Amino acid sequence: MDAVAAHLKDEGIRRLDLGTLHPESFALRGLRALDKWEPTIEPDEVTFEAELPGDWEDYLLQLNGKQRHEVRRKLRRLETQGAFAYRMTGPDDDLDKATEQFLRLFQLNRQDKAEFMNDTMAAYFRALIAALAEQQMLRLFFLEVAGEAAATVLCFDYGRVRYLYNSGYDAHYHDLSVGVLSKLLSIRTGIEAGCRRYDFLKGAEVYKKRIGGREVPLFRCKTEL
Repeated sequence: MDAVAAHLKDEGIRRLDLGTLHPESFALRGLRALDKWEPTIEPDEVTFEAELPGDWEDYLLQLNGKQRHEVRRKLRRLETQGAFAYRMTGPDDDLDKATEQFLRLFQLNRQDKAEFMNDTMAAYFRALIAALAEQQMLRLFFLEVAGEAAATVLCFDYGRVRYLYNSGYDAHYHDLSVGVLSKLLSIRTGIEAGCRRYDFLKGAEVYKKRIGGREVPLFRCKTEL
């Protein structure tokens, strides 16, 4: 952190403002440990995380009885509605095509998401997905019903943690709960891949708690250099 401060000062920067820091963040711990700095540390939103056991059934046992019943009911309903598949975009797939499919589903049902995904953000997402794929961290899933893409989840894996970055779904399949099921299936495949934690990332959406997430506080840290 001393080296960071020296570099910032050389660049003419006199104030450091870091937001949404995880409690285990190296930056947060480093700033707290420096006696000569007096950072102001304040609560700044929350994230949700779930510990992943080695087995899907053990994961379901972590849910309360009502939510466990709901997950199983939704999965049974999907299985009885006809052919479905949950596919991960792999190195042999057309990544550009998959990216455009993700962008389409992301914008499909909500006006706020459609407005958010302007040309600049779409270019960012394309670059992000390509970079994650190059680093072999990309986990881009599609839930297909009767051969049609009904929902998508954009995740990345790092250090045995699966991070949920964003998602989208087609409202025509709303009755099948494809939105939440696409996330649950990304948890199940994460367990199968040996992940030990699932990070829902920032935001207090209700579904995160319902499918096993526990709330983790995030912090904002400001200091004069």
